[in-house]
Amino acid sequence: MIKLGEYIELNVKRKSDLGYMLTDGKEEILLHFKQSLTEHEISDKVKVFIYSDKASRKTATEIEPFIDLEKSGFVKVVGKKEGTGVFVNINTPKDVLVSKDYLPYNEIFWPEVDDTLIAHLKVRGNNLSAKPLGRFDIIGLHKDVRYAEGEHVNGYVCKIAEGGIGIVTADYMYVFVPQTQLRGNHRLGEAVEVTITKLLDEEYYGMLNHQKEEMIDSDKELILEYIKKHNGRIKLTAKTEASIIEKELKISRKAFKRAYGGLYKDRIIDFDENETFLVK
Repeated sequence: MIKLGEYIELNVKRKSDLGYMLTDGKEEILLHFKQSLTEHEISDKVKVFIYSDKASRKTATEIEPFIDLEKSGFVKVVGKKEGTGVFVNINTPKDVLVSKDYLPYNEIFWPEVDDTLIAHLKVRGNNLSAKPLGRFDIIGLHKDVRYAEGEHVNGYVCKIAEGGIGIVTADYMYVFVPQTQLRGNHRLGEAVEVTITKLLDEEYYGMLNHQKEEMIDSDKELILEYIKKHNGRIKLTAKTEASIIEKELKISRKAFKRAYGGLYKDRIIDFDENETFLVK
């Protein structure tokens, strides 16, 4: 039986108006002319990859897909359907679904068109689907490379968790960026540049790259917005514990104090022993 997602050698049985009809002796399957790398004669043996067309019929191609059931790799997001998932290009005429089952529950973290996922194929019923790789899958793929502390590396967001985000680099290396090193939300598949900060237990840690001045301005806006939402007064001060600041504002105490000091210097805020408040 010819199965979806497999590479198989079939015989050319006959030629039709659309392409070559291939067979394993029991089942026939179409190799469209556009999916053939060369001309074939009757009885030729042809090695093909089996995918499903838009009518969910098994179809053959001689063009190698970017990913398959065994091979993982990077694929580009080409479509998005609310409540269903996103579609990726695997180098076949039909794009493949990444189901919402494999995406964050909150759709604001879903990939956008032109984002990049690292995935492999799975068979779901009469169709192929793509499943993003998890952290340990990626770690098992990485190439024999080492990053230095302070090195800038390009990659894509491959994991979103409460404690931070995971980045997969072009070398299939996994880099974790803690929540305290983030500014705002990031989505799965988003292209980012990360600075390596350390290697701990064979796992890289990093921070997303921002100019220091831009970070301070961003943190100032974050603190001001937080104060305004709390009617101009908050219980946070420069003496507040780091765990409370990180919980409330999602930034480090160091970043908070830097921006807090800037706001005070500009006379935008003032404080007493217990509270910080806007200067009227």
